[in-house]
Amino acid sequence: RRGTLKVVASQTIAAYWLPAILVAFRKRYPDIKVELAISNTEEAARMVREGEAEVGIVEAVVDDPALLQWPVGEDHLILVQANSLLPSRIDGVWLRQQDWVMREAGSGTRSALEHYLRGQGLGLKDLKTGLVLPSNEGVQTAIEAGAGIGALSSLVVGPALRAGTLHAVFQVPESRFFYGLRHKERYQSPAAKALLDMIEFFAVSRGALGKRT
Repeated sequence: RRGTLKVVASQTIAAYWLPAILVAFRKRYPDIKVELAISNTEEAARMVREGEAEVGIVEAVVDDPALLQWPVGEDHLILVQANSLLPSRIDGVWLRQQDWVMREAGSGTRSALEHYLRGQGLGLKDLKTGLVLPSNEGVQTAIEAGAGIGALSSLVVGPALRAGTLHAVFQVPESRFFYGLRHKERYQSPAAKALLDMIEFFAVSRGALGKRT
């Protein structure tokens, strides 16, 4: 009922998905202080592995045998541009011709884009990358300024699409999952269990429940 819970989340989750859950958690447990760190997926996994955070929420599968991971939510990756003139056909040739604005290596958004490109027989090395930026907001602002196209979470670009400052070129068909992380061997505090139970409740309500032990 009292204490501090350290949580780490990747940028998209921390800014757009997790806040409503943390507000509900604080209302139920007002004497538990939550300290939220924001890092990309790779760094968040490291923090959970090394005990700097007890709970992590990230945007990609983490290859780490020390960590338990399970899906807790999902969204979609959307290719966006500032120009309202949309292409009639999207294929490998078109993707190669565009100027791209990318998130940094290690981000879940970039990993999701790489996964999509592999399905098209492409890699990041095949694209013309003009800018690599360390935040969703930086990528979005650069695209709005005419730097090229980019791929961002539907949670991030939704307001810009509705406002008309960005236009959706293509939505990647496959869902992009968010994953909970905790260390397999370390003691799980009651506060961490309470937060994970609440995240699981939200996951059930949103149809994204995964196995947690």
